[in-house]
Amino acid sequence: MTVRMAVRIVSLAALLALIAAREVHHPAALVLLAVAAVALAAWAWTSRPLRATEATLSLVVLGVTGGVLSVWASESIGLLATTAIAAGTTFPLRRSVPLALCGPAALVVASAAAGWSGGLVIGGTAATLGGLVGGISRRQAHEQAEHEARVRLARELHDVLAHTLGALAVQLEAADAVNEDGDRAQLAELLRRSRSLVASGLEETAEAVRALRDEPVPVAERIAALVEGAGASLHVEGAPRPLPPQAGLALYRAAQEAITNARKHAPGAPAELRLTFRAGETVLTVTNAAPAGPVAAPGAGLGLQGMRERLELAGGHLDAGGSAEGFTVEAAVPA
Repeated sequence: MTVRMAVRIVSLAALLALIAAREVHHPAALVLLAVAAVALAAWAWTSRPLRATEATLSLVVLGVTGGVLSVWASESIGLLATTAIAAGTTFPLRRSVPLALCGPAALVVASAAAGWSGGLVIGGTAATLGGLVGGISRRQAHEQAEHEARVRLARELHDVLAHTLGALAVQLEAADAVNEDGDRAQLAELLRRSRSLVASGLEETAEAVRALRDEPVPVAERIAALVEGAGASLHVEGAPRPLPPQAGLALYRAAQEAITNARKHAPGAPAELRLTFRAGETVLTVTNAAPAGPVAAPGAGLGLQGMRERLELAGGHLDAGGSAEGFTVEAAVPA
């Protein structure tokens, strides 16, 4: 049981105890109070994991009993708010609204039968609407958080697969060419590199999962391993430190994308990386010699655009530009 669920159960138990403490001696009221307690327990049981039919029935019973009990004990309006919160949190709008309104409807009927009380009805309806808005807001916030988590996971898997499979395709093409020449030693070396790329891709996937779990990213170590496998050079300035997950992963993906672009657009040209740890900021600079063809305009291509978006989400920024001497990418994150 989570702390939130425990607090919720204790609060609802206190509410039931408060209602019971009122001098309510009508037999029907005591029966309804017991039914409300059972409905609360049933909803808590059926909503995690959700059993839609049982949870719906529990909320209908809770709302109706709360509405009728309010005639004898005004504190029972809290049950109407509880029903509305539970409905808005558990079900989509088209289903939560009718469930939440069961309580006020029962209150109107009970109040009319016992002697009309307009203030009680208005108070119960207001509590219901307030609870419904709160429950719906909580559900929307939860759904937004889940959506962002899915988008983030999709982005990480895309980046890992794009880098690993792109490099693997290059190695396999080279292996195919070498196989035609019959150079078994070079073919064996290319196959060894291909296996290494697959292992590296699996490790990167594990690293991405760890980052999604909010574990700090040892960015200097990861970029050093990336550079070693790519035949580039790395110079580190300042004292290396682990970075927060989003910032560290954004900087690592920037290095990965920059090396991939250099290998794609300027094959054979040396790539140099400089990782600088400053107070409150970490900067990665990647430079490579000019390619044989024309230099791409700054920010051109989906790779650089995705890199820029990732860095901006982490609070950082990206500068990229080409010249006659080559191409430079500078990525910075506030960490």
